Amino acid sequence: MLGRFGQRCLSMNLSPALAASLFMPATMGLLVQVVTPHPWPHRLLALSLMLMSLEQAHMARVDLRQGDLVALRSPDRRLAQFRRVVTLTVLGQVAGFSVAAWGYLGWGMGLILLSLIGFNLAATIRLDPETVPPVQAAGWRSRLAVLSLDAIALLLAVLWIAQRGEAWVAGGMFAITLLYGGSKLATYARALGRPTSAIHIAHAAQQHPQTSQQN
Repeated sequence: MLGRFGQRCLSMNLSPALAASLFMPATMGLLVQVVTPHPWPHRLLALSLMLMSLEQAHMARVDLRQGDLVALRSPDRRLAQFRRVVTLTVLGQVAGFSVAAWGYLGWGMGLILLSLIGFNLAATIRLDPETVPPVQAAGWRSRLAVLSLDAIALLLAVLWIAQRGEAWVAGGMFAITLLYGGSKLATYARALGRPTSAIHIAHAAQQHPQTSQQN
């Protein structure tokens, strides 16, 4: 069961800007770990999580903004459930990044990935304000590729916690982060060629590793 804080967060209207700002303290904490003299695998994994935090902050803002835009056009009852799923995912991610920012990279990474997997299993719709209808069914089977990548990243987190192959874990997570970032840049580049704004494009993270509708 959710505590009072969680219930309040779910009941409040979490704005896109507020959702994105919640990631910033942990992002700064991870940056500190990147520039301090930790062993290089620790610093590389901290860098990967810092980049991931920035991307997830952006995706949280995109998902909530898309939800607001679609709500203006559609009375679909599934939108309320989608917002709750996004809110829970944001809270889980912020908690995970905060744990990582305190130096517990593996545990924080695990919590982040569990939040992402939970989102991709629980979110049953995809939003795109530029399509008709703007709310489309999208079950977990449509997100198998992203779920597989999340599972691999979660396995890396378990290996890090077990202190197994830390150099390989850090390198693997950095590669996943670059792969994800590259796919997002390609999406944005294609969006620039369209007459609509990039923030109105349905994002892979809807499916997500972290990448939107997500988340």
